[in-house]
Amino acid sequence: MRIELVIFDGFDELDVFGPFEVLSMAGFDVELVAAEQPGPVTSMRGVRLQVPGVLGRADGVIVPGGGWLNRAPEGTWAQARRGVLPARLAALAPSVRWMASVCTGALLLAAAGLLTGRRATTNRNAYEELRAYDVAVLDERVVDDGDRITAGALSAGLDLGLWITERELGAATADRVSAAVEYPPAARPGAAS
Repeated sequence: MRIELVIFDGFDELDVFGPFEVLSMAGFDVELVAAEQPGPVTSMRGVRLQVPGVLGRADGVIVPGGGWLNRAPEGTWAQARRGVLPARLAALAPSVRWMASVCTGALLLAAAGLLTGRRATTNRNAYEELRAYDVAVLDERVVDDGDRITAGALSAGLDLGLWITERELGAATADRVSAAVEYPPAARPGAAS
């Protein structure tokens, strides 16, 4: 299974590298990809990466947060305003098994129309903004709504990685990875009703 973590200028590092490490340890083919074109991408804290791939060849996609709450000139807020990444996510959604987000990455999924009428979570400080997209916001670390999976703020990316691992590869694999990273998973999320 190939999982793409789409990164863009202003992304939050923990939102990306937490799930990246967990999913890689579980044995998934995980790649950091750019939204539009290969090239340099700079995180919200100045980490610069050279990204060779572009979003679009995935079985699952994870969208990180960063820069929403402070309306940063780069990050999720800027990406939502530009509209290119939400449009790419909306176009790609029918061809992937699931789309997921960490923290305010949920607002990019919402801006793409992919969370309308769904259950989801995000950073607690953005709950009201997510509700404005007609989303049933739950105060949980991970919310699994079938082909949409969302995780709360920052460290919940680890929970997301462990949940995806359990969902796709089983509890034994998730428990093995959890023990290896010495991080106990949050309570298992309920399935969509």
